[in-house]
Amino acid sequence: MNNKSIVSAAIILGIAAFVSLTGGCYYDNEVDQYGVSTCDTTAISYSQDILPIINSHCISCHTPGGQQASSPFTTYDEIKNYSASMVERVNGVGGIMPPTGSIPSCDKLKIDAWVKAGAKNN
Repeated sequence: MNNKSIVSAAIILGIAAFVSLTGGCYYDNEVDQYGVSTCDTTAISYSQDILPIINSHCISCHTPGGQQASSPFTTYDEIKNYSASMVERVNGVGGIMPPTGSIPSCDKLKIDAWVKAGAKNN
């Protein structure tokens, strides 16, 4: 083997090692970065689970003066009155809510579990 062949072989081996160590394509996703994510819907609380979702994703429009002032979410009773339609809307039935884009799937599951459990004020 001559020096040119040795250099070529070393370059090829170096490239192969680089490709194998970098793993080729990399896709960012939550499970790869943080492990398996679980969504606990066994004991959903209005004050601890649902109200923070409403405050984060809904209240900016569903308040007096907001775009959805006709369906306000400012009190528990108001939120409970719309709870069944809230499940439909966050799941895209009749148009997606919020209009800025879908909320996290775990939040959808929590809303659904809360409504199925009777939409309690707990």
